[in-house]
Amino acid sequence: MNAVPLIVAGSLAILGAAIHGGVGEVLVVRKLTPGTLPSTGFGGPGMTKTMIRVAWHMATIGLLTVGCSLLLSGSVLHGDTARGISLVAAGASTGFAALAVGLGAAYAQSPRYLFRHPGPVVLTATAALAWWGAL
Repeated sequence: MNAVPLIVAGSLAILGAAIHGGVGEVLVVRKLTPGTLPSTGFGGPGMTKTMIRVAWHMATIGLLTVGCSLLLSGSVLHGDTARGISLVAAGASTGFAALAVGLGAAYAQSPRYLFRHPGPVVLTATAALAWWGAL
């Protein structure tokens, strides 16, 4: 294991979680107007907005959890415990990055989307650093 990449990956994930939760709430979630959202079997447009907000912040908590796990694995934890937790966090980081890059590529008209939003690049860097540190 290599502590420095784990600490950097964890710090990136925690920073990403803070930005995702705070800036995303202000620039994305709050701007969703119930009048433009569909109703679902769970309720009207207001309920749809609530479900989007909850899912948004669940993702934020996931990023924060992964970041804390990587940071702890690189700084406080030792041995098999650190290795096991860092491997799980590296796997989760890879899932986040694959989702951002894969869905972005599926819906984008050009590869420029990778650089218009920092998410895919930061998530990919986090995953690479996490694996480097875990292995």
